[in-house]
Amino acid sequence: MNHYNKYNIIYFGIWSILIKSVWIVAQNENKCQLPENDLHLAARLHPQNETVPLGSWINNFETVHLECSEDYRIPINATFTCQDGEWTPALPTCAQYCDDQSLLGLSTFHVCINNGIVVRQCQRIEPNAAVIFRCNPGYEGLDDNLQPMQCTSAGKFNAKRPTCNVECGVLRPSTQSRLDSGASTEQSELPWQVAIYQKPDNITYKLICGGSVISPSVIITAAHCFWDIATEQKMPINFFQVAAGKYYRDYDMAKDPTAQIADVAEVMFSSSFQYDENNFHKDIAIVKLKTPFIFNENISAVCLNLRTDGNTYVPNDWIGSIVGYGDTENGALQSVPMRSISYHSCQLSRKFVNLAGDKFCLQNEGEVNVCRGDSGGGFVMQNSVTKRYELVGIISFSPFLNHECASEGIVTATNINYMDREMLQKLEQFKQEDEALF
Repeated sequence: MNHYNKYNIIYFGIWSILIKSVWIVAQNENKCQLPENDLHLAARLHPQNETVPLGSWINNFETVHLECSEDYRIPINATFTCQDGEWTPALPTCAQYCDDQSLLGLSTFHVCINNGIVVRQCQRIEPNAAVIFRCNPGYEGLDDNLQPMQCTSAGKFNAKRPTCNVECGVLRPSTQSRLDSGASTEQSELPWQVAIYQKPDNITYKLICGGSVISPSVIITAAHCFWDIATEQKMPINFFQVAAGKYYRDYDMAKDPTAQIADVAEVMFSSSFQYDENNFHKDIAIVKLKTPFIFNENISAVCLNLRTDGNTYVPNDWIGSIVGYGDTENGALQSVPMRSISYHSCQLSRKFVNLAGDKFCLQNEGEVNVCRGDSGGGFVMQNSVTKRYELVGIISFSPFLNHECASEGIVTATNINYMDREMLQKLEQFKQEDEALF
């Protein structure tokens, strides 16, 4: 082959390549190409939901949805549109992120810090980002000097998420004078009080009892609230709902837009419970909710300090308070200061001669009355050492006779320390189930 022919072949070969390239460009004018080499990326046409191979050319104005394989994330919106040969927005690459689901729990919130930018409850945690945890309202126990968690380059956190404990029996400073004097409360002043509603006619809910929050989905109240007199057994749990953060007596949630409602999952009370109009023996129930309450300034727990030293007797003249909706015109939540009367002193009264051995009595110390619907609520006292409020007894019954309220201001309460072993075990089980969500 002479040099002339050799150069002709090279010349025409180059032209062929150029012509082919021009033809490809012309064919794909205004189209956009998907990445060719991304092992962790998959693409689907939208809205057809058809999978398209990587490296494909996408027609002008068509949209694709990108997804990354497990443990990888797209750092921006996953939907992209081809516009005149350019992707809008620009196509990202799949990056390995830390899973935000492992940061979620009832007891904590988190803040992410990355490149000096602070984001609360961040969802996509980039490698090298720091995550700081704090306790949600109603919880406590994290050290302010706790070292932040770190998202590593492998898309894993370098530590487990810390959890907080329930912060029980804490009130705002302005509450104390109200609890001592007896008055309508503010919504956030008695955060452990719940209202228990029954649906007697399958249409409307009616307030039947109060109760006290012990843990996000655990309530302590009176057993008789769930007893069917006609059948002499517990009523079906789907008859009931429990409301927390409820300021007004009526079920109407429009009056209490921040209140939370939960269905009942289980009601536990002693097999020794006896229903008697004048004497409810073992009148304590533990209620497990289907969904936990989210603690905030209006909803949190009261302390439950069960005695283990055998000294469970409630003497005369302990001063505390109960909470209820009473007989106020607007049915607003109110506190009632009460003074304890020991079992033996109360038994001497002609009205309580048959008083059950797990009871003590309470004498109204203010002008506010205890009324029907207030039973099941807790008698609480402030611990002189911890300054926290503790549940001492559960309002059981009163000689209402034909009155809706206790006109003489005396009610009986079940001593919280008289729960039997079976109930204590169930209480511990329920609390541990909640702690798994912290």
